[in-house]
Amino acid sequence: MTTAAVPRGQGGEEARPDGRSPRSVLGKVGLILSAFGDGDLALSLTELTARTGVAKTTVHRLCQDLVGCELLERDGSDYRLGLQLYAIGLRAPRPRTLRQAARPVLENLAQTLDSPVTLSVPNGSDLLCIDNVGRHRNRAGAPVGGRLLQLHSTAPGKLTLALLPDQYPLARLAPRMRRTTAHTLTADRLPRELVRIREQGYATEVEEHRLGYFAVAVPVRGPRDAAYLGALSVVAATAHGNAPRTLAALRSASEAVTAQLSAVKAYRTGL
Repeated sequence: MTTAAVPRGQGGEEARPDGRSPRSVLGKVGLILSAFGDGDLALSLTELTARTGVAKTTVHRLCQDLVGCELLERDGSDYRLGLQLYAIGLRAPRPRTLRQAARPVLENLAQTLDSPVTLSVPNGSDLLCIDNVGRHRNRAGAPVGGRLLQLHSTAPGKLTLALLPDQYPLARLAPRMRRTTAHTLTADRLPRELVRIREQGYATEVEEHRLGYFAVAVPVRGPRDAAYLGALSVVAATAHGNAPRTLAALRSASEAVTAQLSAVKAYRTGL
């Protein structure tokens, strides 16, 4: 995976992709940790410098500090994310609680449909997969902790674009809307698709992301204010899938997750 160097701002100051300069040490640390993509096991100092736009000497110094507090680990001359980051992430209350409440439901659904079931939550400009269960979970497109970047061509992505339009403006995402198959929606057709998704309350894609597979996604909502928490989705082979049966099972599963969350204080009180 290669990423172009981030341009520098005025006066030679490092600039982030959104044009804002990370003036603080914490901001630069955030850039370093965020530089690791889903497929990156380790990155060199040169790669981290190119991806962050931060001066090489600064990256080196900060990486040494991050190794010292176990947020990064050394892999020869390269760096990889440390186990301390994983441990901290597991303590994040709302994703952790949502995953725990949903896990029995997801496992039952995956067994019933014999297809992978994924639970994804909004995360910045993409979706974060917080659970992925089933015998064929490699079909789902993102491992646990992985990101769904192509929102316009995946069922959970399109569902999120439709339900959170202010958080995911199409104009900002347009440069990332590449076509992965001949069936992938183009930018001019996507707005009409999102209107349809809002009206029907679920999203589908048929071979828009990968040939030979279709997907269905429904929203998971909180019990107190019906806020959109994330997307529950199933991926199945186009030749053998049953979309109506899949949708009905997903809707029942989503309702079951919401019922489970009603007993959780963080969701019941809206904290």
